[in-house]
Amino acid sequence: MRISYVPAVLLAALAFGLPSMAPAHEEVFGKIKVGHPWVRASAEGAASTYGCIIEIKNEGDVPERLLSATLDGVGPGTIYEIIEKDGKFTSRKVEGGLAIKPHGSLELTPTTYQIRFGKVGKVLEEGTMTEGTLVFEKLRSVPVNFMVEADDTAPKEETPHM
Repeated sequence: MRISYVPAVLLAALAFGLPSMAPAHEEVFGKIKVGHPWVRASAEGAASTYGCIIEIKNEGDVPERLLSATLDGVGPGTIYEIIEKDGKFTSRKVEGGLAIKPHGSLELTPTTYQIRFGKVGKVLEEGTMTEGTLVFEKLRSVPVNFMVEADDTAPKEETPHM
């Protein structure tokens, strides 16, 4: 008699929760591979949203630099570095973009770097894809599909009291 553990494993996974089931995707532009670009789900008219990228790999022999991004229905995005000090978070605009060394990689996570977009002009519904671009120093502007995901892992920034 053969015993299958698959139903028990599936049941345990459901009982303890599964990680996001959104499929990871990769976009390739010559020697640059962009692993799972995504943007936070937002309502139309929201003041802002942000996007992140699991990883950008530079498999080439020359450095590249990520300068900015755009998102259909939202507009241009600016890269910000997230800074934690004494348990409080702030951010600052990254001037000149982010370098990606030859045969190196770069991660933009909600707690390290974010691409911040301004006023949201259309619904960004979880589980859908939306078109945008990534702007690189050498590659220039390349079309990218951003997966729309629910995300609330970004740290909450301290706002100065006036």
